[in-house]
Amino acid sequence: MRLFESILLLILIALIYQLVFSKQKTVRPIHLLLFALILAVAHLMFEGYRWQMVPAYLSFGIAYLRVKTGGLKFTQQFNKITWSLGTVIAVGLPFAVPIMTLPEPTGPFQIGTYIYQWADTSRMEWFTIEDEDIDDVRELVVQVWYPAETKTDKPMPYLDNLNLRIDALGGAGDFPGFLASHIDLVKTYSYSNAPAIPDKKFPLLILSHGITGFRQIHTALIEELTSNGYVVVAPDHTYDCNLTVFPDGHTADYRSDITGHPDSINIRRQQLNTRTADIKFILDQLLTAGEFSNIINFEKIGVLGHSYGGATAIQTAYEDDRFKAVLTLDSWMNPLPEHIIQQGINQPFLYLGRPSWEDSDYPTSPDKLEQFLGKVTGEKFHYILQGARHLDFSDVPLFSPFSDLILETGSIMPEKALSQTNTVVLSFFDQYLKNKVNQIPENLSGYSELLMQ
Repeated sequence: MRLFESILLLILIALIYQLVFSKQKTVRPIHLLLFALILAVAHLMFEGYRWQMVPAYLSFGIAYLRVKTGGLKFTQQFNKITWSLGTVIAVGLPFAVPIMTLPEPTGPFQIGTYIYQWADTSRMEWFTIEDEDIDDVRELVVQVWYPAETKTDKPMPYLDNLNLRIDALGGAGDFPGFLASHIDLVKTYSYSNAPAIPDKKFPLLILSHGITGFRQIHTALIEELTSNGYVVVAPDHTYDCNLTVFPDGHTADYRSDITGHPDSINIRRQQLNTRTADIKFILDQLLTAGEFSNIINFEKIGVLGHSYGGATAIQTAYEDDRFKAVLTLDSWMNPLPEHIIQQGINQPFLYLGRPSWEDSDYPTSPDKLEQFLGKVTGEKFHYILQGARHLDFSDVPLFSPFSDLILETGSIMPEKALSQTNTVVLSFFDQYLKNKVNQIPENLSGYSELLMQ
């Protein structure tokens, strides 16, 4: 909760208590209303409007009418019940759907960011192969986060072009799009076009999001890694992404819902090939992108991903030995070709996931993971985050304290899920890309809910 909002809601509770429940008027209600008006102006000026506060605004208005006119004459019991229910809604809604607060990165570096629009002219866009536009090549939005020397004026918004995105966000979560309109108030720690740290090279990490996801859904993890000395790059996988909004203004919708399709296995394999080609294309582009090629250590490259992005990371590393370390977050193993499952990879590999896939559409994913782990020839780790579900490995748990009831998150506290995920990911890449010895604790002391198998 933001400062002025919190004070306003406390005043509302005090006001309703004075109007309806208290027999001794220690503070005149009109004085509370005047104070609330001043705070409301400050709140709107400095914090901004959001729809979750509308019931509170209305409650103050009704309370004002009650003070000035005496209100309608109902029984005392009816008044108490009505005002109590109204207050619960007015106070509870902003808490249930808060302005998400991202954890402050722990590293020593400021964070700069830059967004590219790249076209791979060597690949036709297979998602639109049946459309009339036969010249449609594969296009990507790619965001780079990098250690910066100083901040610029304003941090990047959590989501750009929210006015274009809200309907797609609502569709993915089965709720009206306007309910996500407050996300533009979320503050990040990343600054657009901030000057990069000069005369220093950093390891590179490329991150792949899951189906219906988007690059920003892992902002907390990305900012933690960047602040600790990594260049982190994440694309929106076009047409797998919830909605891709290109810097030139055109968009690409989500086209990956193929549930029940008779050829779904082959389609998923083609998707995975496309995603893998995306990651390799991004690396090729970075080798020649003048803005950042001089601050990246191209001998130290890692790849990571969540869900379908985890399968993307594994196949990318299998096909391209430029990637020296691989990490997956609750990876969906089923789309991987059988030969990769049976042959494994040579790079160090870490899997961090939930306890069970039994409640998913793919309960055999852990079996395929076990087969794959048996074939990995590099050092390997398999961690289970107790109390977690599929979306606990992203920013989603921060969206609401009740995300475990309405979204695919588990019983683990949101801050703990993010903290433990960030710790394991940073430790793994520090060990294998920065040569920091024994970064991954054998027994994960202090993380009793995180178990190594």
